[in-house]
Amino acid sequence: MKRKLLWDELYQYGYVFSWKKSLGMYGVVVAFALLLGRYFHLDGIYLVLLCGWCAFLFPFFLRNLYRNRYGQLQFVEANTYMEQFLYSFQKSGKVLVTLKDVEKLLAKGRMHTCIRDAITYIEKTYGENQVEAKALSRIEQEYPLQQMATMHRFALQVEQNGGEYGDAILLMLDARRMWADREYELLKEKKRKRTQILVSVVVSLLLCSAFVYVANGISMTISDYALVKVTTLATLLIDLWIFYVADKKLASGSMEKTCDEKDLLRQYEKVKRCDAAGKRELGYGIAKRKVTRALQKVFPQWLLEVSLLLQSENVQVAIMESYEEAPLLLKPELRQLIQDLQQKPTDMEPYLAFLQTYALPEVQSSMKMLYSLSEGTGGNASSQISDIIRRNQLLFDQAQKMKNEDALGGLYALFLAPQLTGGAKMLVDMVMLFYVMMASSILQM
Repeated sequence: MKRKLLWDELYQYGYVFSWKKSLGMYGVVVAFALLLGRYFHLDGIYLVLLCGWCAFLFPFFLRNLYRNRYGQLQFVEANTYMEQFLYSFQKSGKVLVTLKDVEKLLAKGRMHTCIRDAITYIEKTYGENQVEAKALSRIEQEYPLQQMATMHRFALQVEQNGGEYGDAILLMLDARRMWADREYELLKEKKRKRTQILVSVVVSLLLCSAFVYVANGISMTISDYALVKVTTLATLLIDLWIFYVADKKLASGSMEKTCDEKDLLRQYEKVKRCDAAGKRELGYGIAKRKVTRALQKVFPQWLLEVSLLLQSENVQVAIMESYEEAPLLLKPELRQLIQDLQQKPTDMEPYLAFLQTYALPEVQSSMKMLYSLSEGTGGNASSQISDIIRRNQLLFDQAQKMKNEDALGGLYALFLAPQLTGGAKMLVDMVMLFYVMMASSILQM
């Protein structure tokens, strides 16, 4: 079952299976394992086990390679699509016209096929509601980006309700540019981390082999002992596994989820329960820090939804309509905010109480601006909306950089791990060398 799922995933990423190609690649893998084993003086069953381990890991490394290529292609296609969509929609204000314009500009490929499918669905579907929304959702299923979903909802809202949207388009184009810059930087950082970990593995293994070759050079051969062969094999297997784990982590695409929303919601409920009871359970501090950091990431995402809805709705309606598309972690607080606004529609208190437990200055500042806009104070409404969106873009950019940092979290431990395995291997070699020296001295006596 595992292997079937693995090959299905490879097929999804564009891998074309053939027996000839597969046998050739496995031949290269076995040859690599044999050379590696002989360099480290392995033979017999030890060499067979190393070859088997390399052959076992090979399909997973292949998956990482194709997943990485697939993710980069997704990013390039999505980036081009969003840029062209926004420019075209700025002129026409119509979803179908925009899709047709973008289709002409994009080269043949997966994204082009998705756009063609969406256009066909709109033109040939009758008697259904929200046809254009369903067509755009087909593109979102293939390219599950929050930025793309937000752009689509904004376009649908403008087409349905009208209104001035030129400034919002410019701001969304700026947000797309910031997203693209972050992703390019993340790709460069992933490449750098992969190189660092590979160098760490290679250096660790070279140091181990150097010790053995030095011992052999002074006629103190230790490579023939079973203990040395076992530790050598174990070091090779573990280091290959370490590099695989790092490679897998670095191969994840920008459109893959990097956090468990349900787990964060459980952590949120724990914090809320402890605060309500006035006591601290075990792990309260860790839970609150995790939730606070997660809220810093998802709040800007929700604020952008509200900001775009404000193009045609008042503040309270925009907040209520944002609930369905809001991040899961924010929904409990949003429910409370909506209830409070229904009871006290003109008070500032509901706005200030939103996420107050977590002491996030950027949240308080943004909520005060929303209250000011709801009361019609503080200057031109259109200018205020633009200010909110600009503020959101800065917050969202910061939040996404935090998300990227978290996605690369734990890699330093993988960078150090080969040094630990290499150190353990050298310790065994030193003990064996001492044993050989002592045995040689006794025999000479």
